[in-house]
Amino acid sequence: MTAARPFRLTVPEPLEFDIHKTCAQELDRLLAEPAIWACYPAGAVQLSRQQAARYSTLGLKRGMPDLLIFFEGVWGIELKRYRGRLSKARIVSTRRGSPRILEGQEEIFPKLIAAGFKGIAICTSVDEMLAQIKRWGIPLRNYTGADQM
Repeated sequence: MTAARPFRLTVPEPLEFDIHKTCAQELDRLLAEPAIWACYPAGAVQLSRQQAARYSTLGLKRGMPDLLIFFEGVWGIELKRYRGRLSKARIVSTRRGSPRILEGQEEIFPKLIAAGFKGIAICTSVDEMLAQIKRWGIPLRNYTGADQM
């Protein structure tokens, strides 16, 4: 007979979509002018192959940060779950069987910095995102820290 494991309560980990939605609501509420933001929704929803191909034709790029903040330059926020990791390059086969390299966030983020992004941060919560925005000196309305939320 094997010993039973002790029962442990664990806090459920929120989905990345839920983190994204909450961060978006807080940015709308707290980001002060002249700063503005937008999301890059490519990773927020699962696209069919046809949709991905069509958006790719229009210029959709892989590996971009989830949130873009425009204030004296461009800043990026990548939202991840607690143990989330940046995507890495991988090789796939095209329809004709040729190998194709798909760059991941690990390869794209340094290129974005070289191209002029002021910074890119990986955040797992609203509090982390707001603290990072404050460290960057981006104006927030009536926000002094997590204790104020």
